[in-house]
Amino acid sequence: MPDRLTAIPASEHTLLTALAQSDAAAFTEIYDRYWQLLLETAYQRLGDQDQAMDVVQDVFVKLWDQRETLDIQHLRAYLQTAVRYRVYNLIALQKVNDTYFKYLSLLDQSSGAADYFVLYTELEQQFKQILEQMPEKRREVFDLRHVEGLSTKEIAAQLNITQKTVQNQLIKALDSIREILTALLILLINGPH
Repeated sequence: MPDRLTAIPASEHTLLTALAQSDAAAFTEIYDRYWQLLLETAYQRLGDQDQAMDVVQDVFVKLWDQRETLDIQHLRAYLQTAVRYRVYNLIALQKVNDTYFKYLSLLDQSSGAADYFVLYTELEQQFKQILEQMPEKRREVFDLRHVEGLSTKEIAAQLNITQKTVQNQLIKALDSIREILTALLILLINGPH
């Protein structure tokens, strides 16, 4: 079957059937056929080549990992939808992170008010505690991204890990700070205006 796939362009149905049977040649054909389209789809929404490549790679990893259980009718549409979904999740996580640091910065600037000073101090302590409780590698990845400002590609190269691992660690780190972000936003909304 691999020879037939490389010799004659296969239909989506043929590729999906072969993929479900763990045919690596079918996966390679799908990858080669759709990589550029998916990269352009992700890049249009993110505007960042490294992040777009991470998203596309994640989609293909998931396709391979779930190859035996996926029920895909239209491969191209499925892959593009998967990319859009990953992009929206990435944007949402980034907004959570940006919002947290924006409000933390605002609190720092307005910390002259006694209530805000107490609030800021408490939140800062909680944030430091969350960072201290993170596994060492996760905290290192988080610091390199959000303190040093490195891209996921630069972090992966510096720590000798994959960009996928960097992304996973960043997502887990952001999940850890969601609770404190929620508390901060509630207190800011209910605080003095």
